[in-house]
Amino acid sequence: MTQLAADGTDGVDLGDAAEVQQIANFAWQHLKAATTFRDRAIAIEGAASAQDIDGVFIDIRSYVSATILSTAASLEGLINELFIAPHCALRPLIPNFEEAFWGERGIERKKSILAKYQLALKLLKQAPLDEKAPYYTNVLTLIGFRNALVHYKPTWDSRQTRSDLIQDLNGRYPLSPFPNLQSDFLTMQSMSAGCANWAVRSFFEFVRVFDSRSNLDPDKMTGIWQLEV
Repeated sequence: MTQLAADGTDGVDLGDAAEVQQIANFAWQHLKAATTFRDRAIAIEGAASAQDIDGVFIDIRSYVSATILSTAASLEGLINELFIAPHCALRPLIPNFEEAFWGERGIERKKSILAKYQLALKLLKQAPLDEKAPYYTNVLTLIGFRNALVHYKPTWDSRQTRSDLIQDLNGRYPLSPFPNLQSDFLTMQSMSAGCANWAVRSFFEFVRVFDSRSNLDPDKMTGIWQLEV
C-alpha cells in the first residue's frame, strides 16, 4: 500500500515489518519551489516601475531563473520516480530492472527526459506524445533553456549566439519590461514574470497529457495537481 503525505512524500507499507518507509517525492518538492518562485516574480514585477530597475530586476531574475531550473528538475524527477517506484506499473515491465535502468547503458544514463516519458508510454502500450504539439514543444524548449542557464556561456563570445534556442523561445511568453531590446535575450529580456508563468504552465499541460494516457500513480499526481493554481 502507498500513501501520499501532504508534502508529496510517498509512504511504502512494508507489510510484515509493520513499518512505513518514507520515500522523498522530490518531483513535488521541485514543483512546489517552482510555483513559489513564480509567484514571487509575478508579485515583484507587478509592483515595480521602470524607475525600480536597479533595485528589483536582480530579484526578479533570481526568481525567474530559479523557476526555470526547478520546473525542469520536476519534469525529470517525476518520470524517474514513476520508473523506480515499486508499486507502479512500469518497473515490472522492464526485465532486470536494476541493470536496465541504472546500468552504464541504462535508461537513466542514455535516455533524455522526454525520451523517458515516451518510453513509459511505449511500455504501457499507449499512444506516444505528439512531438509537434505545443504541450511537447514548450517543455522541450524549457529544458533547452534550463540547460543554457546551467551551462552558461559568456554573452561576449560571439560564437555562442544560441540563435536556435532564442528562436524557439521567442513569442512563447511576455518579455521583461525592464531591459532594453539590445540586451541578452535569455538572461535579460526573458527574465520576466511571464516567462516564469509559462514554465510552470508548460509543466502542467505536458504532464496532464502524459498522466491521462499512463495513469501510473493517481496518489502521487493528486499532490502534483494541488499545486496547479
